[in-house]
This record gives sequence, C-alpha cells and structure tokens, in this order.
Amino acid sequence: MKQINFCILILTALLLSSCMTTRTSVQNYKETHGQEYRYSKAKQCYLFWGLIPLGRATIATPEDKPCQVRTSFRFFDALCSTITGGIFSMQTITVMAKRSPSDQDYFNKGDAVTYKHGGKYEHGTIDSLIDSDRCIVKTEDGKLMKVRFENLTK
Repeated sequence: MKQINFCILILTALLLSSCMTTRTSVQNYKETHGQEYRYSKAKQCYLFWGLIPLGRATIATPEDKPCQVRTSFRFFDALCSTITGGIFSMQTITVMAKRSPSDQDYFNKGDAVTYKHGGKYEHGTIDSLIDSDRCIVKTEDGKLMKVRFENLTK
C-alpha cells in the first residue's frame, strides 16, 4: 500500500507542474511611469520535462527602452505538459513595455512600420490614424488593416 501511495505521489509531482512566472526587468522598468502594454509574445517548447529545448523562441524587444521579460507556465502550457506526461512542454514568454502619454504622437501617417500578423512579422506603412490607440496600416500587398499602436514597431 505504501508503494502505491509513493508511486501516485511521484506521478502526480511529475505530471502536475505548478504555474510559475519569472519577471526580469531591463534598465529601470519598475521606475518608469506610463501605461503598460504587451510588446510581443512567443512560446518556447521543450522535450523531456524541459531538458531539451526545441529551437529558440524569437521575440521582439524594444530598442533602448526599458522593458520586462515575463516567462510563465500558463494553463494551456500545463495542460499540454500534463497530457503528454511532461515529454512535451512549453512556456509563454511575454515582453512588456510602458507607453508614456507623449508616445501616442510617435507614429505618424506615412511611417514605415513592422507588425505581427498570423504568427509572422509583416511590413507596411501607416495610412491613417484612427484614434490614440489604433491606426490603419497599408500592407506591402496593398491591403488596409486596423492595428493597435502597441503592436507596431518602426
């Protein structure tokens, strides 16, 4: 009976990983004032309980600006790990930045920008500004898309 309980305990510990988050601040992110927004997001995948990484997650970070890199093990990540018995697992990596009120004037009509669409980075130009949060971007193939400023980089 003790062996069965011990096996159940070990199996539970291996299959049910805890939700965890690490936060790494770059430059003086905590002291910077402004509205926090998600700059970019990616998934990092692993094999065999995190021992072997599958490639490297490519994630954009702001140039010469403070940011915070958050690595977390979210519900969907835990679900995938549990279903596969830990053989395949993943973590979510999110880069957070802060926008000051003056940053809304940062983008202007005609600016060349990069944005994420369908899992890859696309290029275009700002066709018009809708409000303080969104604009219309003309893609390289001539389509018009509504995009939030938080999803744009120059």
